Amino acid sequence: MDALPYLSPIRIIPEVVVCFHRHWDDTVAVGWYNIRNAEQMAVVPRMSVLSEIFKGYHHSLLFSRERFEHLYRDRLENGCDFYHRFFHRLIIPFHDRFRSESVRRHLREMAERLFDTDKIDFVAIDGTCTRDAFQDFVVFFGGAYGAKGSVRLKSDPPVVQYERWDMNRDVSLVAYVPVPFASIEDVSNADVQETFVVSDHDRVNLSNIHLSLMQLAEIYLAYSVASASATDYPRLIMLDQSLSGLMAAVSHGAGTQLAGYPYDRRALDAFDIRVAFAHPISRELQVPSTKRFGRHLAVLAEFHHRNAQSLPLDDLRRSLNLSEAELHSATGILMGKPVPLCETDGQGNLRTRYPCRDSWRYTVSLFESICERLFVDKDPSALVYETPDPDDPTVRRQRWMSPEDVHFLTAVGLRALIEKCWERNILLVGIVKDSESRYLTRNYLGVMKHLGVYPELQQMKIAPLPWTDRIFLETVPLYCDTSLEAPWSTIEFDSVFRTLRLGRDEVTGELTIIGTPSRVGEIVSPERLFLRSLAQFYLDRRKNTPLAGHVIFLDRLAMPKWDKAALSHEFVVSNPRVGTIKPLLYPDRDAENPVQQVMMYLLDVLTRNHFPEVIGYPDPMHKADWGAKTVGKRARELILSSEIPFHSNPIAKTLRRLREENPR
Repeated sequence: MDALPYLSPIRIIPEVVVCFHRHWDDTVAVGWYNIRNAEQMAVVPRMSVLSEIFKGYHHSLLFSRERFEHLYRDRLENGCDFYHRFFHRLIIPFHDRFRSESVRRHLREMAERLFDTDKIDFVAIDGTCTRDAFQDFVVFFGGAYGAKGSVRLKSDPPVVQYERWDMNRDVSLVAYVPVPFASIEDVSNADVQETFVVSDHDRVNLSNIHLSLMQLAEIYLAYSVASASATDYPRLIMLDQSLSGLMAAVSHGAGTQLAGYPYDRRALDAFDIRVAFAHPISRELQVPSTKRFGRHLAVLAEFHHRNAQSLPLDDLRRSLNLSEAELHSATGILMGKPVPLCETDGQGNLRTRYPCRDSWRYTVSLFESICERLFVDKDPSALVYETPDPDDPTVRRQRWMSPEDVHFLTAVGLRALIEKCWERNILLVGIVKDSESRYLTRNYLGVMKHLGVYPELQQMKIAPLPWTDRIFLETVPLYCDTSLEAPWSTIEFDSVFRTLRLGRDEVTGELTIIGTPSRVGEIVSPERLFLRSLAQFYLDRRKNTPLAGHVIFLDRLAMPKWDKAALSHEFVVSNPRVGTIKPLLYPDRDAENPVQQVMMYLLDVLTRNHFPEVIGYPDPMHKADWGAKTVGKRARELILSSEIPFHSNPIAKTLRRLREENPR
């Protein structure tokens, strides 16, 4: 009995007393004792309810982990089989090429022809953002930071140097936007009111205006350095951003309410907005295309090419290779209500409201003016404009720009940046980490199989592959092909495959090529604009267990002079759902792609692996991330200090903030 200091009888039966002992850790020991000799007969441990719960969690985790490992092994075997049977044709090994002196000399010559110089100045740009809600207002912050340097190709190996920018050039662009909660609906998404949120905190979470500000800051900084003087602009611009993804995301800016924004002796109108979304324009790449979703944009682009305000309809139809019905549909959008953008003169001519080139220059100038006020002058009133009151259109009120308005500015800046890069032969590359996309193994290969680009795929049965492109390709050099060395890359494929894939027709059930469903039909991203690939820049096999860096995603801007050769193929997507689409195509590793070779060479040179936390990642991008995080940290300290004058009033802080600052 001495072994159990705390005994409590529960039930007495002949010759036996059932007792329990409660320990400090809430476990319970149950024992049977003989009354006659007080001799312990047996002790059976029993868990508490809390222990039972955690034991259930433990079994659930073990079950899930075992199932995951089983699926992973199966999919890994499927992936290796698919790699050896077909996918190895889509992998381009650069390791041996870059070790050859003759190949490096050829790459240097190619880079000089591409950039018109052997000193490749570069800028890496990253962004930062935050939002802080106080009792009566919320502060949104977004900014971007650039790391600048150069690569001298004449040296072997090339010499990389980083440079400091003058402080008066403001390498960091920052915007503070304090918004009262009384105006929070202005910077919230249009759907916020329909979600019936019950607190201002929920409205802040749904607005995401800080993310939009960060994207705008990154694009404006890239546009600013690309527009610098002829001696200062870089030849390589890298952004921590999926350029094709950003292009698709800011397309929602077409719903902006900025029409009527006064600037330079007139106001922005619906025609300017529509012309802006017709850009970027390239005759060599045939951008914008005449696919079903954007034929009216191709019509506006034709006015831009010819620098005319009036064109015959028959001439337009022949130039764009459209049928009369297709041209009528396109012009119907431009002449439709609520605001007709074009009109016919009764003589078979189509006339625009303004010259398209003048309209585009005006919109870009407006973008530059607003961003300079916002990011350089740090003037948050740049995001305030007058608009008719929704309750009384006769009354005008001031409102904050919504995410759709900021998306429109970002869309204009991105399109202006693309055209500036085309004009100056700047290589624009978006570098993405940790994407969970399957655009290569699902979208691209599915459509190419359906079109017959890879005939062997039509006869091949493909078992389920690893879940994402990144997971699949990270297993390739470790388990499937031990001879593959870094750097290596996949082929480049058109970014149109973000939204173009193989699916089943809802009526017939047959496999067909479809876009992304929307309220206005099936949307397809712009083709022949960006090329996407996956690459790995670090792989060390000197130890028994190989060391490898992550596979990263590269989105590079197509170069009209160099990539137009990729349009010589005959494979075209053509069906009533999406129209006619001809993507840029580099079908296998034997296809000649000089821009990809130069890009991979420069990124390999810039990946020094000096930072263990980002092995296999270009060093300038990590330096830009450092700068952006530092700016963000300092900015948040400044933002939090703005509540000091309210300390005398305890309820100036939100209840959520008080609870977080005083944990138990």
